[in-house]
Amino acid sequence: MTLLFLNSIGGFELIFILLAVLMLFGAKSLPSIAKTLGKGMREIRTATDEIKRDIQDSTADFRNGIRENNPLTDIKKMIEEEPQQNEPQDFKQDNPDTSLKAPEDSQPIQNKSNKPTES
Repeated sequence: MTLLFLNSIGGFELIFILLAVLMLFGAKSLPSIAKTLGKGMREIRTATDEIKRDIQDSTADFRNGIRENNPLTDIKKMIEEEPQQNEPQDFKQDNPDTSLKAPEDSQPIQNKSNKPTES
């Protein structure tokens, strides 16, 4: 992990900061301060890992819920199923047994005059 402000700090500035901390807190308390800072950093890291894990778990649950309740999969299943009884009339195959037939004694309609009829 790189801190943003450490890129601009040189060696001399870092030594100066360490000497100032040593003079303020003393040599005996520095190990306990470092230990406390280490524990705090570890707690922050575990907390962020937990938050990341919770977010990943919730998004995985959400994605699984979408896959299960996706209306597009229902439509796909309906399309892939065999044709149903309520198909449009235009797409049904002709059935000679149920098709309409003209009566056997019917005559074709003929126009007796060659003149076009006026409407």
